[in-house]
Amino acid sequence: MPDKKKRNRIWSYGSNSVVSTLFFLGILVFIALIAEEHPWRVDLTESGRYTLAEQTRNILKTLDQPVEIKAFFPTSSPQEMQARELLETYRYFNKKISYEFIDPDRQPDVARRYEIRNYGTLVLEGYGKKQSIQNIDEENLTNAFLKLTTKEQKKIYFLTGHGEHSSQLEDKNGYAHARSALEKDNYVVADLNLMQKNEVPRDAAMVIIGGPEKPVFPEEVKRLNTYLNEGGKVFVLLDPYRDGGLRDFLKAHGIELKDDIIVDESVGIFGGNYLMPLAAKYGHHKITQNFNIATFYPEARSVRIMNPLPKGVEVEALASTSQDAWAETNLKLLEEQHKVGFDEKEDLSGPVPLAVAAEIDPREFNAEGAGGSSAGDREEKKNDDTGKGAAKGYLLVSGDSDFVANSYFGLSGNADLFLNMVNFLAGDENLITIERKESQGRPLLLTQNQFYLLVWMVLVVVPLIVILSGLVVYRVRRSQR
Repeated sequence: MPDKKKRNRIWSYGSNSVVSTLFFLGILVFIALIAEEHPWRVDLTESGRYTLAEQTRNILKTLDQPVEIKAFFPTSSPQEMQARELLETYRYFNKKISYEFIDPDRQPDVARRYEIRNYGTLVLEGYGKKQSIQNIDEENLTNAFLKLTTKEQKKIYFLTGHGEHSSQLEDKNGYAHARSALEKDNYVVADLNLMQKNEVPRDAAMVIIGGPEKPVFPEEVKRLNTYLNEGGKVFVLLDPYRDGGLRDFLKAHGIELKDDIIVDESVGIFGGNYLMPLAAKYGHHKITQNFNIATFYPEARSVRIMNPLPKGVEVEALASTSQDAWAETNLKLLEEQHKVGFDEKEDLSGPVPLAVAAEIDPREFNAEGAGGSSAGDREEKKNDDTGKGAAKGYLLVSGDSDFVANSYFGLSGNADLFLNMVNFLAGDENLITIERKESQGRPLLLTQNQFYLLVWMVLVVVPLIVILSGLVVYRVRRSQR
């Protein structure tokens, strides 16, 4: 009989334990299902480091179609963890976003299909478009979403009629690869002959002048000048020995051309071609922010920043050579005897600027008279704070036009730098800017007395208390034996 009671008690206790365990597990599963359907996150950092900006959240609310993101990172790299954290935060606000991490070394076929040239590239696909970014932060990622969802296609014109690189040609000198890359970035590319137009078309997001062999006519320069001074964007790519008839136009905007060719004897690849300098230094500009990939310029001339600059003009060097390079002005010696040598009296020593960007404030620039506008026009533009006359113009000049040609477009960072330049000129003013959230440290400020108190407490008092406590315990135990 006692055994039977004992078995019943064991069975009862066991049953209760099993039921309680199952009930507890059921509660956990229920909570997990609720959390899966209704996730909840709290950012407890002081700077809001893990909270998306309001502009980002508003853009994510407008996503009504799936967006797939391919993230190309080496497996388990620190950059992968940071990108995963950022993407998961975006997905928290919109479940239509999905992402997949791909190791380019383990899946080279996928990387090749998406034309990945660098680790840390994100490719966003959705709305029938594709956007690629490399600098992974909230501002760049949000702007990529903005480009993906916008229906507007900006138009980029390539100037023609002077022997420029053609955006149609597939040969080594053509710009077909650049054109294809621009079209993938959702731009519309068209040719422009200013000899047949009275002005730059109103729908132009920017005008590219790609290495003219013959001078641009003065009337065309005048039309470009008017376009630029009314807030237009002009990208000029030149070569040694050819200024395209743009020397005075550039000089009026703070950029000086000299008859020279850059020699860089430090370049040890490509057969030691000292006439193919590489950019060893990039300026502090939005175009080159976090950009650290080498770019190559087969036969380049210097593009120099004037001092002083015209009023209303700010110029920044984007890419420069190393200090070992120089701008060779003795072209006769180079052509006839194939010799070069630095002349400190005539040549410009390195770092030699290869590409520069000028920002033109038309109100100050035209008021100064350098823009060539009439007095009435100048006064009208000066007072116009909301119209086109108040928009800033941008002029970007490269001392080489071949670095974008089909032969060199895919070389190292050439394509990336070119697309950064175009994206800035054609689209930057409409994109959003998000202030970077930096974690702020809190310094601990102590008075001298507080410092001494802290030192005594940590190094003397606390260890002494521990030692005394140990001795007391030892004595008590010893007395109890």
